[in-house]
Amino acid sequence: MSMDDIAVGAVVRYPRTGTTGKVVKIEEIDGREYAEIDTTGLYYLLDELIRTELTEEEARKKERSLEDYVREHREIQQQLEKVWEVGTDQSCEGGG
Repeated sequence: MSMDDIAVGAVVRYPRTGTTGKVVKIEEIDGREYAEIDTTGLYYLLDELIRTELTEEEARKKERSLEDYVREHREIQQQLEKVWEVGTDQSCEGGG
């Protein structure tokens, strides 16, 4: 994609990871054009981004923060630990 297709303020998606966000800055680095995405703060090659029809709010809802991911992972880990405590006698006998 060219800079004509994507500009600051456009909502874009990076198809390799599904990252979606609003372009906050476009820069040329070593002769290549990059766009900074607000949801990650990372730069993506401009020609690898796809413009999307999602609104900015929808794009934010789709992105999951690292804190949310860690919290969800901890909750699952706690559930698994409870299942282990309740579902086994923890003797680890092979029975064979």
